[in-house]
Amino acid sequence: MRSLFALQLPELLLVSVWLMARILIVEDEARLAALLRRGLEAEGYVTDVAKDGFEGELLADENTYDALIVDWRLPKQDGKTLIEHHRASGKSTPVLMLTALDDVEHRVAGLDAGADDYLTKPFSFEELLARLRALLRRPQGFERSTLYREGELVMNRERREVTWKGEILRLRPKEYALLELLLSNKDLVISRTTIAEKVWGSIVYVTDNVIDVTVSSLRQKIKDIVTGDTTGITIDTVRGVGYRLRGADSE
Repeated sequence: MRSLFALQLPELLLVSVWLMARILIVEDEARLAALLRRGLEAEGYVTDVAKDGFEGELLADENTYDALIVDWRLPKQDGKTLIEHHRASGKSTPVLMLTALDDVEHRVAGLDAGADDYLTKPFSFEELLARLRALLRRPQGFERSTLYREGELVMNRERREVTWKGEILRLRPKEYALLELLLSNKDLVISRTTIAEKVWGSIVYVTDNVIDVTVSSLRQKIKDIVTGDTTGITIDTVRGVGYRLRGADSE
């Protein structure tokens, strides 16, 4: 087999096409869909476009994509339902959701449905590219786990339930979202900015004090339920940066 360097230009172009990521855009606003398609293809992506939720689901089922860009408000079937069906079919394709709905509840609902990230309209194309690149950096074969385990602590994301040795840990919505973020990034320092964005959906209206109070409350609830256990689950404060969840096997 010839090396890549020995190929002629037309063959190099063909190889580059094979290596391009394939993106499905599900967007009913024709002008926005066209702009996204043109912009992504200018960046080297291969794109397909669906104009409603049913067409998007059909294309996602019949083809293999490296990522989906899905609008929330779609004719025939909304984006949230499309994503739910896609996840229920066992596919773990990264999904970036677009929404004109700026309230936290809708964004949380989209993430709970199976979206991996979201962008609120209007948005910068450069930010969309950055978020898309971040999703595509995932290792191949990544699966969205419905369970997070740390010793006897189990988070069932499907049921939105946290238990310790079978006993339910009662958490408020923000405490649950915070614990999910920390568990999914165990031993990594999560900045207050990231916590504000992922848990509250905004870095503008959330103060450090609000974050600190929520962390303190979550710590106390974990401490109360695991009293006497030696697994050593802790949420450490990293001064000037944020927080980190550590378990018994953490170094």
